[in-house]
Amino acid sequence: MSRTAGVAVAMWLALAAIVPHAAAQAPGISAAEQVARMGAGVNILGYDPYWRDGGQGNYREEHFKAIHDAGFRTVRVVLFTFRHLDEAGTLDPAWLEKLDWVVAMGKRHGLVVVLDVHDFDDCAKDMAGCVPRLEKVWSQLAARYADEPDSLVFELLNEPHGQLDADAWNALFPQLLRIVRASNPTRNVVIGPVGWNGFRYLDPLELPEDDRHLIATFHYYEPFDFTHQGADWVGPEISGLKDVPFGTPGQIAQIGKDFDAVKAWSLKHDRPILLGEFGAYDRAPMEGRVLWTATVARAAEARGFAHAYWQFSSDFVLYDFEKQAWVEPILRAIIPDSKVLPE
Repeated sequence: MSRTAGVAVAMWLALAAIVPHAAAQAPGISAAEQVARMGAGVNILGYDPYWRDGGQGNYREEHFKAIHDAGFRTVRVVLFTFRHLDEAGTLDPAWLEKLDWVVAMGKRHGLVVVLDVHDFDDCAKDMAGCVPRLEKVWSQLAARYADEPDSLVFELLNEPHGQLDADAWNALFPQLLRIVRASNPTRNVVIGPVGWNGFRYLDPLELPEDDRHLIATFHYYEPFDFTHQGADWVGPEISGLKDVPFGTPGQIAQIGKDFDAVKAWSLKHDRPILLGEFGAYDRAPMEGRVLWTATVARAAEARGFAHAYWQFSSDFVLYDFEKQAWVEPILRAIIPDSKVLPE
């Protein structure tokens, strides 16, 4: 080896020591390419007993295979992390091993895996208490998964709202992003606006111009009186509704207008888009659910957005664990040409 080559190798090794995992990740894929790969996705696991101490839950490897075979390319893994922190801020090793299995299953079955920290209600009520916990969570998750391939994506916090207004969120998320970038310099990271990731709050979102490995996200559940009718966690004016229809030309056109507004923001800021959640509660009339779901999914696809249905199991249900079968009308609305559907 020549002296010049030896110096170059030494400099490379020194740089690798200063920036951990940089060699493993460089150069990474662009945020736009990541979104193109993500395609249609589905939210998984959040409320499943899988996460309980000693709990097996409903998910098996065959469900990850089924998700892939149905035509989905992404799973957004809903994580309630705060309940698994001890007093020192250390994540429970047993819980982390369960998460390792989820990451491995996604990778084995060719799925982009989004790790979504879903402790949004805690942060909305107590931002001061939330910040150090979020920092602890991301310092551990980022380091643990730094060597995973670029099919793993991080989402810093689901649906900031309440005490996390635009100013507070614009101050907080860069702190979390710096923690992630220390070990994951080119991993794509999902960040959304306040107002429960509402698209109307995209304009105040101040993403750093020098970080191009960011995916902007929004959630969509409009009209809310249709998508959440009968849901007992919303106000009585919505929870008491039933048989609310969907499908007027005006309602369908409004979805297009809303998504056009998101597309205009995306083009202005050169940021690709993930529609991280959309769905209609399963107490809504099935005919309306199917039409609404198909309308939203096609609107996202027409504008180049990846999308993730809320959710695989539990409410808004797409897959029935008791029957071990897809809710076929909803699956067809999301992926019309799914190979697992009957001709």
